[in-house]
Amino acid sequence: MPRLRQAIRTAWTRRRGRSAAAAGAPSIAIVVVFFGGRPFWLPAFLLSCRHNPDVQWIVYCDFDVADTLPPNVSVKRLDIPEFNRRASDVLGAAINVLRTSEKADANGRLRINLRKACDLKPAYGVIFAEDLRRYDFWACSDLDIVWGDVRHFLTPALLRGHDIISSRPDRLSGHFTLYRNTPATNRAFELIPNVAAAFAEPRYLHLDEHELTRHLRQYMDEHRFRRWPRVYWQHEWTTSAGLQHSIGHGDMGPLCWRDGKTFTAAGTEIMYVHFHKLKRDMTTIDFGFDDAPAAFSISRTGFAAWDNSRLQRAP
Repeated sequence: MPRLRQAIRTAWTRRRGRSAAAAGAPSIAIVVVFFGGRPFWLPAFLLSCRHNPDVQWIVYCDFDVADTLPPNVSVKRLDIPEFNRRASDVLGAAINVLRTSEKADANGRLRINLRKACDLKPAYGVIFAEDLRRYDFWACSDLDIVWGDVRHFLTPALLRGHDIISSRPDRLSGHFTLYRNTPATNRAFELIPNVAAAFAEPRYLHLDEHELTRHLRQYMDEHRFRRWPRVYWQHEWTTSAGLQHSIGHGDMGPLCWRDGKTFTAAGTEIMYVHFHKLKRDMTTIDFGFDDAPAAFSISRTGFAAWDNSRLQRAP
């Protein structure tokens, strides 16, 4: 962990210089790595990004997006072998995120498991360092998300006062943890013992959430008077797995996006809707890349734009 120790010693000097250079709110880039076919819900994802013009998304994927992208979304072509090579070179470990199960599916095809790629999320700050160097903060995230008003939650004061911010209480979140773009915070993953070997292990080890949370908390307990890291993990800013499981097939639009904000069925504003437990049943979306509905529902069946009568009834 020598590089992390050196980074911690220099973190405060570098951060003061960065903050002074940022006249307004600190800049944010949200990083998504996605392999597989282009998901049908992509119009909903991009529409929600468009309504956050002061946040940048960088999507690394192996599919083409021929449609017009919002100005704050960039798509960079990246396939699995290239991702493995890049991660291996930077992390000093033999990375292979592609795992083939020995069990076949109902059609006799071997199952492909890319969950291992999630273990690499805390290392995006070094894997994609060149693309991220202009930003004050970067976040790891996913593509199965509809974004609300990001800056409503990530206020300038909150950003300036913390090095790591999670959307989940008391733990880091694989679908949104924000890291200050400094050498120390970018190498926080080195708090995990033998992390290079863990990266090279073909099984998904929950390094991005459980393991880094555990070792980060241990480090903070043992260094209570250190100024790094300042971690914020106070609130649930998204849809929990339990909430998603509670949504039945007959529920029409229990979650919604409206005018750049996301809401639960109870009307509580959240930073984003993560629908990873719903997408297994989702099949439909009734608007495309060129459409701009003022609101849409997110249910177990998919995404549905609101008509004028529903918009008028909305609070």
